[in-house]
Parts: sequence; C-alpha cells; structure tokens
Amino acid sequence: MGEASGVLAQVRSARQLTMNALADVSGVPVSTISRIESGRVEPTWAMMARLLAAAGYRLDATLTETGSDDPFAAILRNLADARPGDRPGIVRRFPTVARLAPVARRTGACRVELPADLGAAIRTLAGQGQSPVVSSLEAYLGDPLRTRSFSPVVYVDDSNSATGFAEPTVVSPAIMFLLLTTENVRTVTYSHGNGIGMVSREWALLDSLASPGRQSDATMYLVDDLATARPVHD
Repeated sequence: MGEASGVLAQVRSARQLTMNALADVSGVPVSTISRIESGRVEPTWAMMARLLAAAGYRLDATLTETGSDDPFAAILRNLADARPGDRPGIVRRFPTVARLAPVARRTGACRVELPADLGAAIRTLAGQGQSPVVSSLEAYLGDPLRTRSFSPVVYVDDSNSATGFAEPTVVSPAIMFLLLTTENVRTVTYSHGNGIGMVSREWALLDSLASPGRQSDATMYLVDDLATARPVHD
C-alpha cells in the first residue's frame, strides 16, 4: 500500500472532496486522512478500503465505482450525532457528498419518461406492488403530488420490473429516475399518508443534489435553508 497517499489524494481530487467531507462520510478523523496523504502513516488495507468505499469506490486491482448510497447514510449519521453548532457546516458539505452517489449511476437506476403528473406515476407503481418512496425536491418540500423537479426520484422494490413507462427521448416532457429501495433508504422512509412513502428532508436534498443537469443547480439554494433549519424528529 506504498502508493496509498497518492491514490487517496487522486480519489479526493476526482470527487472534489475536502478532507472534512471525506471524514464526514467515512468516520475516519481528518487528522488520520491528512497523515495518510502526507505519507506519515501507512494505512492498513481495511482502512484504505473504508476510505475508498466512503468515496464510492471499491478497492480491487483497479478502482471501481460501487453505485452505493452508503455515502448518504454516513453523512446523515454524522449529522444526527452532531452538536447543534456543527450542523450547518455538515449540511453545507452535502453538494460534495452528493457527487459520490449520483442517481444515474446508482445500482439498478432506471431512467423513464414522466408523461403526466408524479401522482399518477406513484399510483401506477403502487398498483404494481412496487411500494414507491418519493425523494428529491418533492420529498424535501413535503408535496409528492406535484412535479417540481426536473428529474423526480422514486425508490421502488424492483426498478427493472416497473412497467407502463416509456423510454425517455429528447422531447420527453419530464424524466423520472426509478431507484432500488435499499436498506439505507428504508431507515429514512416515513409514511406521508394515503399509502405514499417519502424519505427524510436530508436524504431528499442529497438526491436532488445528486440528480443530473438543472436539477442539481436549482437545488443549491436549499442547502442554506436546511443548514439553518431546526432538526425535525418524527
């Protein structure tokens, strides 16, 4: 692992991660990360694998993206354990962490056309027994029945078996991402009523920031909104 310092620095540069952001998602102290990158500490394989996994990579013969949402779960655990005064700083690192798990590259991600309103799509998915869970801007704003996103994000039990949605084209009125409901997603899901599941505001903001194109740009103003909001405990 003699080249560990260079690999870690390369990964941070590729992901545009600060040491503080990597510490947030990995649980490894900033001081340890700094010592590894400076060559003062030679990390174990387990430590290096942990740091790279937190950045969305698997340590093989080559670096391989995992497609995991673990970075989101990690920073939300950090946020939950943070002192009130530390919360704003952690939330303002959300845009960086969002780049570690882009929705389009998540395991099982499926891009479909959204021809009508999101409510109709949710009802279609529920009718297929897909247990839809709404994320992105709709969940952040607490209104899943209107499409405010450029790219709504909905978690389902099996994205590959969802039917009734066309392949997107350049003239599609809107695009929806169907993602697999993971154990991490289940831990942040609550019932919004009428059988609709939604993720927490924090997870929803991360998904919106992790969405492609204008969606991420349009969400940036909400980072300060969440940073200054009082934590809500359901």
